[in-house]
Amino acid sequence: MPELDVAVLTSPQRLRAVASARRELPVLPVPLDGMARMAARMLRTPMAVVTLVQGGEEEFLGLFGLPEPFAATRRAALQFSLCAFVVCADDVVAVDDTLAEERLREHPVVRQWGVRSFAGIPLHDTDGQPVGAITVIDIAHRSWTAPDLTRLTYIADMLGPIPAGTPSAEAAMDLLCTDHRGTGPQPAAGVAAQAQVQQAFIEALLDSLQVGVVACDRDRRPVVVNRMMRHLFGLHDGISREEALTAGLARVHHLDGTPIAPDELVVTRALNGETVRDAASMLCTPGAPDRYLLVNGQPLHDHDGNRLGAVSTVLDITGRRRNERFRDCQLRVARILNSSDTVEQAAPRLLSAVGEALGWQHVGLWLIDDVADVARPAGHWEAPGVHIEDLIPQRLTRNDPGLVGTAWATGRPIWIADLATTTSTDPRLRDFIAAAVHRDLRTAVAIPICENDTALAVLVCLSALGEHDDAPLIGLLTDIAEQIGRLLARRRAAELDLQLASAKDDFLTLISHELRTPLTTVLACTSMLADDPQVDPDTRQMLATVTRSTTAVQRIIDELIDLAGIESGHHPLHKRATDLVTVVTGALAAAPHPDDIEIHTDLPPSLVVDGDPGRLRQIVDHLLSNAIKYSPRGGDVRISLSADRGDVAELAITDTGIGIPEADRAGLFTRFHRAGNARHTAVTGTGLGLALVRALVEAHGGTVTHDPAHHPGTRITVRLPR
Repeated sequence: MPELDVAVLTSPQRLRAVASARRELPVLPVPLDGMARMAARMLRTPMAVVTLVQGGEEEFLGLFGLPEPFAATRRAALQFSLCAFVVCADDVVAVDDTLAEERLREHPVVRQWGVRSFAGIPLHDTDGQPVGAITVIDIAHRSWTAPDLTRLTYIADMLGPIPAGTPSAEAAMDLLCTDHRGTGPQPAAGVAAQAQVQQAFIEALLDSLQVGVVACDRDRRPVVVNRMMRHLFGLHDGISREEALTAGLARVHHLDGTPIAPDELVVTRALNGETVRDAASMLCTPGAPDRYLLVNGQPLHDHDGNRLGAVSTVLDITGRRRNERFRDCQLRVARILNSSDTVEQAAPRLLSAVGEALGWQHVGLWLIDDVADVARPAGHWEAPGVHIEDLIPQRLTRNDPGLVGTAWATGRPIWIADLATTTSTDPRLRDFIAAAVHRDLRTAVAIPICENDTALAVLVCLSALGEHDDAPLIGLLTDIAEQIGRLLARRRAAELDLQLASAKDDFLTLISHELRTPLTTVLACTSMLADDPQVDPDTRQMLATVTRSTTAVQRIIDELIDLAGIESGHHPLHKRATDLVTVVTGALAAAPHPDDIEIHTDLPPSLVVDGDPGRLRQIVDHLLSNAIKYSPRGGDVRISLSADRGDVAELAITDTGIGIPEADRAGLFTRFHRAGNARHTAVTGTGLGLALVRALVEAHGGTVTHDPAHHPGTRITVRLPR
């Protein structure tokens, strides 16, 4: 637990050192606010300070992210100080959670500003006196690591021991505060100290950048190869700048893979006086994926225009290019699937698009036959020079221990980052892995393609490079798998539709041949028996009942066959100019007219449409029959006919009957559907009438709708093009 030591804080010797440091620190060639900002960013904290701790207060010589009261005055009473703990300890202080420390729990910055953790390094003068600290502060719990504290120590070392208050120190301060350009020789010790501090700051600044930086002097010797540049080149920090630059530039190639000649390198062109902007190149490192770079370069000059050297910056755009390539692949796959009827037809182009986008060596697609419970290859793509057809079996089972079987059985993606280190007790998988490794394949991925937790297919990819499970790559493969899954689902739905259509045709064939013919025979026999004068009255009555029932069944069969023929197009319409008024009046004349139901009409003199008069009569007959059947005694049936905007004829039939319950409205115009309230009446029905009306209206290019707002009763509206 950090402690405050009043004796340390009020020591006269330390306070004299603080006073001297207060003169020295602000004039160092290092911006102290910049040092605080660097510390915060390198340790990922919202706040950082460079402070001097005096007897009763601390002074913020450098700060970043502090609350406004402290930022404005750049001072704080000692009771608010965290750096005082560092000064008293005269050592590294790291607190992971202030709320867990009894002494810190009630500290003002904890209660008022929510500070949860901090870490600090003391700053010393050349006599070893602790005069202040550089401290990073966070409002979240932190577990400070050894690398964190090493970075903080490195930043503190950049400030170096602060010169003590001696005559030589005063002279050094004058040296640092004065612009000496154009004056005589400067004290060697002061210039060396200044150069050392400047160099440390610049190196730390360049190493913190997220772009690679190379700088060469006029003699073409490298003076800067920053940490990011070494990281891009795949080199460690221990080698010299010359070795790093030589090894790295040898790996830079044109986008077509050919090496870049030394005089074509951006840094060389900049040394020759050329300014280069956004030159694209490729970094080829053995054993690692190629990376894409965007390189800039420009010459450096002094104030008099003399060339000092050149600087080149390198930005790694591999991720950006890969995301663009993945997006193009997704669009390409979507176009291929939309233009294909089957996955087998799409497979060659689809797998080629995926393989080229990934830059992998093999992509294969396996379709699952759920009837045989096996998976069979639908196609595969291989990069030039890669041949693994002999490793692909012609069928796999769900229990196969390989990629396909595991992804199929689990329904989850399988990722093997390094086949060479994978072990298996199953000889089949072991043999495959050995053969794949022998052919320089390293990484394997299998993505199941599912619908409602049922596996339809498996997408398999193999790479010659070690690839890690990363989100963009999984996202691409998952998206492609989903697109393939949708096509497979559509194909399954289409196959089901064909099966249903075939079953319907078989059913209609059964009805027309196996039922219709016997019914015709029954009707003929009953008619002959009824005509026999020797039949007694009771038998004649039973024959009449048989005839009525058989006729009703035959009418249902005729309507089913008629409906199927209309929907399939086997019963074409015979259109001609037809007056709907004549059709409606004919239907009214033939319809039953119960004495207790009033029928009202609102018809124009004439309304001609292009339609089949017989089929139009069927539409009106069915709608009028329903309206009359379901209307109570004393009810009203209204028929209106009008031209809507001149190009549409609108027929509306309204009744005051039992209406359509809300739950039955969605299936009103489907086969064999009868509303719940209709089934509980004495009125008979088959549920085919409105389905036949819908089919006939749609065959004419029109629409039929039910008005849910009409009450009481039902309102059906038919709209037909004229």
